Amino acid sequence: MATKATVINVDNYQELIGNGTPAILDFWATWCPHCKRIAPSYDKVAADYEGKLIVGKVDTDEDPAIAQKYDVEYLPTFVLLDGEGNVVDKVVAPANKAAIDEFIHNGLGI
Repeated sequence: MATKATVINVDNYQELIGNGTPAILDFWATWCPHCKRIAPSYDKVAADYEGKLIVGKVDTDEDPAIAQKYDVEYLPTFVLLDGEGNVVDKVVAPANKAAIDEFIHNGLGI
């Protein structure tokens, strides 16, 4: 089975974020059309960066506190974090996988 983005929620956030591995978080919602459109590309990102980057998805309706922590106002918002959990950069509604790859490379150099 192909690698997919990890669901990040209040139960596993502390365990996964800031543990020394950089991360990218996709803040999304089930009612968001662009979120649904970019999801397959994001799952490909998860496969491509497996072992190098935590590729997570946060449902803003299920876990609004995590979205508030990162001042997420629009969906989808992608937040890039260093290994300590500090925000490196944010982007709203990237067009495609290439845009996500560029965002990761520019922020983390990987």
